Amino acid sequence: MSTLSIRCFFAVLLLAVLALSGCQTAPPKGLSPAQVAVLKQQGFELTDEGWEFGLSGKVLFGSDVESLNPQSTEIVERIGKALLGVGIERVRVDGHTDASGKETYNQQLSLRRAKSVANVLGTVGMKQENIQLQGLGSSEPVASNDTATGRTENRRVAIVVSAD
Repeated sequence: MSTLSIRCFFAVLLLAVLALSGCQTAPPKGLSPAQVAVLKQQGFELTDEGWEFGLSGKVLFGSDVESLNPQSTEIVERIGKALLGVGIERVRVDGHTDASGKETYNQQLSLRRAKSVANVLGTVGMKQENIQLQGLGSSEPVASNDTATGRTENRRVAIVVSAD
């Protein structure tokens, strides 16, 4: 091969690599302004974990109950539809319990609560494989477990949307 042929070959190769690298741009990170607006409208708050629905708009459960009541089901359906409407298709659902009972049981109960919310999100079109479940038991109380009111507030599920 002549020097000219080798130079042409490398020039073409370089152009091909540059052209292909232009096709490999990473998708934009983060949420769009429209997505953030919907999260705020639905009652989500920005936390260290991402956008969280749960502390200001609780999905509460009775003592030792894992299924959602009709009002909570409607809230989860509304949220699921709103998220899907702006292209948010991945969430994490964190289940919580009060401190009554054994911790191993509470951890399992909190996971079942998260699953009940995931099931409702699935009914509005969110794919189950896009819903991460976490059972946190009584490890993250939002109120004192020393009162009935506090225990009621701690029996909840939070829906979290990652900010990235």
